[in-house]
Amino acid sequence: MDKSSGVLSDSSTKELEIIEFEMNKNKFGINVVKVREIIQPLPITPIPHAHRTILGIIQLRGEVLPVISLEQALNLSPVENCDLTNEKFIVAELNDQKVVFHVHHVTQIHRIPLDMVEKPSELYAVDRSQIIGVIKQAEEIILLIDFEKIIKDINQ
Repeated sequence: MDKSSGVLSDSSTKELEIIEFEMNKNKFGINVVKVREIIQPLPITPIPHAHRTILGIIQLRGEVLPVISLEQALNLSPVENCDLTNEKFIVAELNDQKVVFHVHHVTQIHRIPLDMVEKPSELYAVDRSQIIGVIKQAEEIILLIDFEKIIKDINQ
């Protein structure tokens, strides 16, 4: 696995496998290696005085897991009339910690050659940015998110 670029990949195939999802009509990606499962939303129990991005907790197969709003974590403005009928929870394991990310729509899985993943420009990827890669596909751009940074920012 190549960690030098901040993106886990299979160095033997020189490809990256990502799950593409949408938030506010923007496309994002998460490395398949980090995803345990994708589930339908479950009832969330709110937590008083939690971080602004924590929606609450859920119980999944006997485990209590925090649910993070990616919309809020990425500081995305809510889009009016956004179709949330396909919203999903992405259950991920990051640094031995299971967390759940609420996303608007999971679209597909891609196998991307590593040379298609561009490092973000310094103009829009400041120190606080959660973007670790940019993938150009046809007419679309998929932004790879640094989920570990999101968790680190919440824990600070």
